[in-house]
This record gives sequence, structure tokens and C-alpha cells, in this order.
Amino acid sequence: MRRSTGFSAFSSLLRASLTSAFVLVAVISCSSDNLAPKTDAGLDPSSIHLFSIPDSVKEAYYASVAASPQLLSNAMVGVPARISANSLASGSSCGSSGGAATYTKARVGFALESDPVNAIPLPRDGDDGYIADMPIGFDFNFYGNTYSKLNLYLNGFVTFGTALNKPYWLTGGIPAATDPTNMIALAWNDWNPGKVPGSLRYETRGTAPNRRFLLEFNGVPEALGSGKLTALLVLSEGTNEVTVYTTSFNMTNIAHRMTQGIEDAPGSVAVFDSAMTPAGLVTPRVRGVFTLASDAVRFSPVRTRDEVPPTITAPANLTANNDPGLASAVVTVVAPAASDDCTPVTLTSVRSDGAAIGAPYPVGVTTIAWTAKDDAGNTASATQTVTVLDVEAPVFGLAAQSLLEVNATSPSGATVSFNTSVTDNVRVTALSCEPASGSLFPVGHTTVNCTASDAAGNTAHDSFSVSVIGAHEQLFNLLQYVIGLNLPNGTSQPLVNQLRAAYSQDAYGACNKMGDFVSMVQKKSGNIPNDEKAVMISEASRVMDATGCTSGISSTISTRSLPHF
Repeated sequence: MRRSTGFSAFSSLLRASLTSAFVLVAVISCSSDNLAPKTDAGLDPSSIHLFSIPDSVKEAYYASVAASPQLLSNAMVGVPARISANSLASGSSCGSSGGAATYTKARVGFALESDPVNAIPLPRDGDDGYIADMPIGFDFNFYGNTYSKLNLYLNGFVTFGTALNKPYWLTGGIPAATDPTNMIALAWNDWNPGKVPGSLRYETRGTAPNRRFLLEFNGVPEALGSGKLTALLVLSEGTNEVTVYTTSFNMTNIAHRMTQGIEDAPGSVAVFDSAMTPAGLVTPRVRGVFTLASDAVRFSPVRTRDEVPPTITAPANLTANNDPGLASAVVTVVAPAASDDCTPVTLTSVRSDGAAIGAPYPVGVTTIAWTAKDDAGNTASATQTVTVLDVEAPVFGLAAQSLLEVNATSPSGATVSFNTSVTDNVRVTALSCEPASGSLFPVGHTTVNCTASDAAGNTAHDSFSVSVIGAHEQLFNLLQYVIGLNLPNGTSQPLVNQLRAAYSQDAYGACNKMGDFVSMVQKKSGNIPNDEKAVMISEASRVMDATGCTSGISSTISTRSLPHF
């Protein structure tokens, strides 16, 4: 689609005058027979596309323009609706990576380079058409996008991206959302480079990273007229600058128009200079009629520093129970959403415990510091907490006694010490038993109740019984021990008699008889093995302690039936 001027009168006149003529237009793709490039051109013949548009069709159109004062005036001075917003747009923050959202323009010194060496072969009818995917020779950034190829249109402009299969001999203003866009207009007009062999040349010069791509229109004539164009387009590596050198440009067809400038891909932003028309009027270089000579204009990308940090959305805090038997939990953590207005962002995370993000999380609160970073080094941060709850109570070990028996060491009982084994998945913070270990337990059965707790407040309970054996029971056990030794009757019987007598006495009498028992053990020691003798004396001494013999306690020991021998 050609670019619309925005004037209904123009559209109506064009349709009325050219309806019959346009049916003659035939778009053809020339074969390699008549477009075979020179061996030094380096162009694929299939990339050259020409259109056969009869001169009569163009003449009818230009005659309609020349016959309309309004349309001719529009062609002369440009379209105000198109140029009113062409002041330099404000810079984006996305220039640090080499791209640019807008350009500055400046007149520069007119200093031409030598002619490019690669001539583009065109047939004599090479009037309207384009050459697709010409190699630039390096990466070139245009309006923030990087390209390694361009499309050359024979009517004085280049585009980036996919070539459009149209002749574009009708010049349009910029900016305009209609095709073509994403373009550099060297001198957009209706030219016929096929009339002058070798009038189109190109070359990539220099060494990286300072190479230059040159594209030259040298003496290219108007399609219908005697005007000519000699101009050079230079694209610079690294700086991504666009420079247009116009040695000479003039148009003789009053209906012809010329556009010179750059335009972005959406067709919403364009940058161009102004020039003097033959009538002495200063007009923008968009759809105006003027003459240029020894003119140079450079479009430089605005490289602003990206100072806008990424955005990052703090992820939801997480809570989980500890894994069974462990002081930790495996928790699936999802990275937060992060974005940047210019470049992709890199997400990193640091845990407060120093572990990897996917490692198990310990009981308690772990803080994750998330950081989003763009290519310019701007950062944004967010924090997330992972709380692992300790839901397991301590566990009492199997070593805890269900029944503990001890002998009394005094009439009051015995001091009893015991060990209580308890573990926890994290740590036991408190353990208590009532009565406590080391307490004086009375003769008889006493229940010990233990409680253990951890830092999370989980508690566990356990209990066991302590049985303290009194003096009377100990004396009975000693009697059974002596009988069971099967000592000679002359030795065993006197000992048994003393113990039986002690068993039936009160505390005072029992103490005397136990004293007599110990004396008799020592007297008959020759008939008693040493080990058994030591046991008898030790047991008798404890019975005496439990009876209170050493303290003079005179309590009555209850009696019970003695065994029959």
C-alpha cells in the first residue's frame, strides 16, 4: 500500500485519473538471465526484484498532480499533519545496551569517501524495484533493534527487516504508519538507476569495530525528467550513526517529491532536517521539492543511561511443618516475578543461613533476599521468609526404667539416682522428674513422673516406679542367701540361727543379733569362701544401717513368718 497524503481531494483525483492505467502494471521478478550480477558484486540474483510499471501510468499520475494546484502545493511544502510532531522525542532509559529510542540530527562537514567498489548490475529497464537482504558486513543497531542486512529500494531508500514486495515510486512523508517503515530515506523519489550502468554501488570498509557500510547513488536520473541524484549513505559500526552525503540532487518534474530522513518501525517517530526550496522557502525534507548540493546530515542515536531499576514482586512468605524426625523441612520455593523496561533481568537469591535455595530449611525462620538485576546493573530487591515449625515432641528412650528396686540404707529409705534418656528432633530444652534423681525415697513403692519439653513448647511425659526395700526384707533376703550357700552344718546353722533371731527382734535386739552374726562370720571365716564372706558382711552392715543400728533408732520392725528350713 502506498502512503496516504491525508487529503481526500488527492485520493479522489488519483483514483479517477489512474483507474484504467494501473491495470497495466505487472509486478515481475526478473530471472538471473537478465539480472546476473558481476562476480565482484556478491549479490544473489534471486534477491533482485524489479517491477514493470509503464511510463504512461506514471505520466498520468504526475499529470494529475500538476493539474491540481492544491495537490501540487502539498507536494511542494510537505504535509503539516505529518511533520507537526517531528521534534526530537524524549530519550528512553534503554540506551545502555547500544540501542536508541530516538536520534539527534546535525549538519556535518561534507567530506566524501571514494566510490564503493561493488557495482550492482541492473538491466536498462531497472527502474522500480528492490534488492532484498543486502549484507551490511557488521551488526547495526537501528531504533533499538540490531540488523546484519538491509533492503535497498531503487527509488532512494533502504529498510530493515523483511522486504516488502512493492515498487514505492510514489513518494510518501514521514512519519507515517503505512508502509514502508523502519527506513532510511537517502533521497526517496521516482528514480531510474537502470538508465546508468554502475550507478548503484556498495561496500563494507574498515576493520572491526570501526567498519562502515557505504551505499552510493551516482548520477541516477529521474524516471520522468532530467534531474539527477548523487548521494552516499554511510552506516557506522559501533556508533550506529547514519550519515547522508548529498553531492547533488535536483528534480525537474514539477510533480516529483523527495523525502530524506529516518523513521522507526511503527512509523510513529521520524527525524529529518530542512532544506531551501528553489523558490527560497525553508521546508522539511519530507515530500518537498528542493535542490541540494554538497550537503551532509548525520543522525546519531541517543544513548541514555539506563537508570530505571527492574520491578520485583515480593513472593508470599511460606510456612511448613518439620519433616518427621528432622529439624528441617524440604520446602519448594518459587522465584518472584521480575521484569525490566529495557532488558531481561537476572534473579539471584541469598538465604540468611547461607545454604543453597533448594536445600532443606531448618526449624525457625529463614529469610531469602531476592535480587533482580538488569543489563545496566540496576537492581531491585525483595525478601521472603520460610518458617519451619517444630511440631514433634521429645521422645523418652527405651532405657527409662519401668521399675527400679533399691535397698534402703537408713530407716528413712534410700537416696536414689536414675538416668532418664530423652531425645528431640531439634533440642530438649527442659527435663524434670518428680521426685528428682538424688532424692530420698521412702521404703516402699514411689512413682516417678518425668516431663520433657523443647523450644517450640512440645512436651512429652513418662513415668516409672521406684521400690525401696526395707531392713526387714533385706534381712529376709540375707537369710535366704546364707541358706542357699549350703555351708557345712556346723557353720551354716549358727549363722542362720543368728539371722532368725534378728528377724524376730525389735530394732534394738535386731542390731545386737546382727552384730553377733557379723562376729560369727568372722569367727568361722575359715569355713566360708572369701567372696561369700564379703557379701555376708556387706549385706549385714546395710541391714544394720537400714535398721538404724548406728544411729540408735529404736523402731519396731514388723515381723512376718519365717521360712521353714
